[in-house]
Amino acid sequence: MADQGALSDSQETPEDVATLYSWANLHGAKYRDFSASRAQTREKARQRVQEAIETERLRAREEAEAQQRAEQQRALAMQRQAEMEIRQRAEKEAAERAAQLQQEAQQRAWAPAQQPVFSPASSYAPADPYSNSPQSPAFQPAQPYFAPQPSSYPQYAAPQPYSPAPREEMPVPNRPWMPVDQRENAVRPAWLAADGNAMGSAPVPHAPEDTLQGSRDRITSRWFALKGVFSGVSAQPEPVQAPQPARAPVLAVFSLAGGVGKTSLVATLGRALSARGERVMLVDTSAYGLLPYFFGARDQRPGVLRTFTAPGNSADAPVQLLTMDCENLGPENSPQEPLSIEISRNGHASNRILVDLATASGAITRRVLRMGPAVLVPVVPDMSSVVSVSSIDSFFQRNSGANGHSVMPFYVMNQFDPSLPLHLDVREVLREQLGDRLLPFSLRRTPAVSEALAEGMTVVDYAPNSAASEDFGALASWVKSLAPPTSNSFRGVRWSER
Repeated sequence: MADQGALSDSQETPEDVATLYSWANLHGAKYRDFSASRAQTREKARQRVQEAIETERLRAREEAEAQQRAEQQRALAMQRQAEMEIRQRAEKEAAERAAQLQQEAQQRAWAPAQQPVFSPASSYAPADPYSNSPQSPAFQPAQPYFAPQPSSYPQYAAPQPYSPAPREEMPVPNRPWMPVDQRENAVRPAWLAADGNAMGSAPVPHAPEDTLQGSRDRITSRWFALKGVFSGVSAQPEPVQAPQPARAPVLAVFSLAGGVGKTSLVATLGRALSARGERVMLVDTSAYGLLPYFFGARDQRPGVLRTFTAPGNSADAPVQLLTMDCENLGPENSPQEPLSIEISRNGHASNRILVDLATASGAITRRVLRMGPAVLVPVVPDMSSVVSVSSIDSFFQRNSGANGHSVMPFYVMNQFDPSLPLHLDVREVLREQLGDRLLPFSLRRTPAVSEALAEGMTVVDYAPNSAASEDFGALASWVKSLAPPTSNSFRGVRWSER
């Protein structure tokens, strides 16, 4: 019986094994699901950590960029402040120098009239110069007169009675239109002008007879407007030749290569000077240049003097423009230079002349150098500018100006960006190489210059409040301090009847 029970138990084993396998499969599926969810959880955690690292990295990069921009802005602000201080110091020094020169001129003009006049003939000065009575109560004691010793000057041993001097010999007031040497001779007595050893032998001039005819002769020989009063007839107008106007200063803008902004500099500088009241003539030595388009023109018109006026009721001075065709100017070494003659003939009424020299044209530059101009060279902050500076200086050292002396050009940094390290380094290199001939300010880079040309105007009119407009204002002030504009004044010349 026991054997049958054991046999029956052995026959039920497969059913238990199936239950065991099903249970194992069930728990294995649960384990596999748990493992998969655990792997997903780990992957999500790893992604969150990676995202946190990337976020921190981006935040650190943004902070670094913000700090760099802030440092660049501070450097730019410090540079602007330094340039403003330099301009203010230069303007202050120029104003102080002008005031000092004016004060010295006034002192030279008034110095002869402030010298005391001593008369050894009497120790008293009459209050009334036309009273010849020594007993008149109008006499007041003047500065005390100390008579010299008789052994030294016997002729002045005793004071002589007062005798009125003729009106022509009395000290005349200071007349600004008289030369300085004539004013000194007019106020200084003859006994002071003579040598001390010959004072006693100097003859005393006698007063001419003060008659009506003598007074008429004096007046008519001295004053122009009174000449016809005594004649009774209208005097014929005298031909008055007007003084020749002073020669306008010339500024030539030169470049060894294109693309440095030479033409835009000439146009914008001329516009900035016209805003300061100067009548400027611009000369374009390239027959097909872009200079007329900065003032709203639509063509070049070589050989024609054109005048452009500001729109509306602007008080700015007009700008004249002359485009020259320099290909048919004849030989360069001719005694009468046609280019300079044509520029001088058309610019006789201008206060200043700006010449846009053709790029890398030695012949045209030598022709313009005969006019004795100042030369300005715009350079861009790159390696080519650093290399070309020595070549430009060598060219101007070999070619002399009007007076036979070589012209040393000035340089200005154009299209400058203070946020770029290369521009800052190039400026420092040029400053060490050129010294004071590199202008202390730069023309900053801005797209407004090109946009203004596309609109047919300069950046002064297109963006008057921009940094470029401010830079060109500083350049105009420097040009005025380098050479003041000529003033074609006719003061002191009488009008004539025609």
